[in-house]
Amino acid sequence: MIVKTTRITARPEKRMELSQTIAGLLGPVRHVKGCRTFRFYLDATDENSSLLLSEWESESDLDQYLSSDDFAVLKGALAVLSSRSTDLKARVTAETHEL
Repeated sequence: MIVKTTRITARPEKRMELSQTIAGLLGPVRHVKGCRTFRFYLDATDENSSLLLSEWESESDLDQYLSSDDFAVLKGALAVLSSRSTDLKARVTAETHEL
């Protein structure tokens, strides 16, 4: 499994627009081949900070998403509506399951 995170610092005057744009992309991306989950978290202590977290079955599934129109929209929104974003990708080789 591949986990991709993006830390986002929104421009204060664009925070609501950024949240609405990302919320509109969540549903379609969750149905992309290989997407296990795609979530958007807001920071409780800094209203301009948020985190996108996605989990993918494989590196090729993530790569296919990264070349999609949905990702192009997200990338464009981040360029215009945020002051900074930082990406991190990790391969997870073990999972914990609740009993």
